[in-house]
Amino acid sequence: MLSRLKHLIAVSVAVVAVMAVSGCATNPDVTTQTASEDLVGTYWKLMLLDGKPVTVADNQREAHLVLGEDGRVAGSTGCNRLMGSYRLEGDTLTFSRLASTRMACPGDMATLEQAWLAALSETAHYALVGQSLVLQDADDRALAELKANALY
Repeated sequence: MLSRLKHLIAVSVAVVAVMAVSGCATNPDVTTQTASEDLVGTYWKLMLLDGKPVTVADNQREAHLVLGEDGRVAGSTGCNRLMGSYRLEGDTLTFSRLASTRMACPGDMATLEQAWLAALSETAHYALVGQSLVLQDADDRALAELKANALY
């Protein structure tokens, strides 16, 4: 479905470009929505996992990730640090060689950690919408939603 939507968007952009070049007026109320945050180099805080809100336990780190310009990913599972590699091509995003530190995590944090690592392993695509990053599987099903936070 996403590939059909991309094709439709590409055709629409081409039509608008042809109209602009040929001198035809375009609708001034139509705007193109672009992501307000860069994917790489942004601190992405995990907000939803499999459609469910993620809460930060007292005295625990928040689950997050940061994609480096060098193809490396770093972050937290909410309990342990995570690290690995990623590959980015168009809207395709995949993670590999994911690893985490091995601190014992209390009940719910251990469950969150396993689910977060599984979602990253299943990620095949992504979408940026404003300050949100949605990780999707190969069928374009949303696995996780993250929010951009400023790095200080």
